[in-house]
This record gives sequence, structure tokens and C-alpha cells, in this order.
Amino acid sequence: MEFAEFKDVLLHQRAIRQFDTSKPVDDALIEQAIRLAEFAPNGGNRQPWRFLVVRDRDTKGALGKIFDELGARLYGGHAPERTPWEDVPALVVVCSERPPNAPSATASPMDASVYPAVQNLLLSLHAMGLGSVLTTRWKAREAEMKVPLGLPDFVEMHAILPVGWPDRKYGRGKRIPMAEVTYREKWGQPWKVAPAIET
Repeated sequence: MEFAEFKDVLLHQRAIRQFDTSKPVDDALIEQAIRLAEFAPNGGNRQPWRFLVVRDRDTKGALGKIFDELGARLYGGHAPERTPWEDVPALVVVCSERPPNAPSATASPMDASVYPAVQNLLLSLHAMGLGSVLTTRWKAREAEMKVPLGLPDFVEMHAILPVGWPDRKYGRGKRIPMAEVTYREKWGQPWKVAPAIET
């Protein structure tokens, strides 16, 4: 792959919350995306990620109900618009198995090994023309989310990705200029951006 093509994939991958529900997503595409996700960097090559693909409408609806309740509490009537989860072709739940006797924690040490796989998954789906978005809002009620999924206590949920064909063509997302978020040597010391670097 030429760098220009790679850069284009990175620049245009963005949160997609609304889908064309008339178009199904074949299992083969999800399998391919998950296989590519498995090649993400991870601590000690332990590959702690586990993927649960959910297509059952009732299960998706139960998860979406909790997600919406939390959205209403957090945003009032201003939560981002989205296709109801029961109508989304698939949800991919990204989990890990907690090592024996490890304490449950809000910030899991597994995150550093699991989230690179989530990013690989998002990029792979985008490169295939599919859309998705990383969601974690439901973490506040993770124990309830585990019930319809049949997840045991030693499994930790890290992300839920709704997956489908975007409802329309989306442009690239907006980002703060690099010069506003990057420093040189010490905090607050400006990084002078070369003109060729800004995208």
C-alpha cells in the first residue's frame, strides 16, 4: 500500500452511528475485520481480546435500552442520533478474560492491549466500506449489560461496536490542528509544524 492510501484510510475513518438497515452485513466481512484486529500490538503477545458478535434482535434491543437510558441521563435530549441497536445488522462486543484473582477495576490494565485491536477493527471495517463507532457509555452499567450476553464475572467488556453500511457518504471528521495539541521537549513549549505535515 502506498502511504497516500494508508493516510486516506486514517483520515476518513470516523464515528458512524446511522446505518442503511436494508443492507445486511455478511459474516465473512466481520470475520475478516476481526482477523485483522487480532494483529494489533499487545503486551507480551498474550492476545487477551475476545470478540462476541451479536445479531439477535432482542439481545441488541436490551443492550440498546440501557445505552439509551444512560444517554438520556448524560445528554438529556441532545444525545447523538443513531440507528436503534436492534436495527443495526451486528454489534461486536470486545472483551477480555480477567486473570484469576485479579481485582476488578474501572481502568483495566487490559485496556492497553485491547484498544489497539479495537482500532484495527474500526479501520478494517472502514476500509471495507462499513461503518462503526466505539462505544463505552454503557460501562456505568456493565453488570447489567453482561446479562443478555451471558458473560461470566471473569469477562470484562471494553467496547461495543455497532456495525453496518453507512446510511450516506460521510466526509472526514474535524480535528484540532496538530500545533495546538503537540509540544516540544517541555509542556507548553510549541511544536512548530512543517507545512507538509498538516493535513
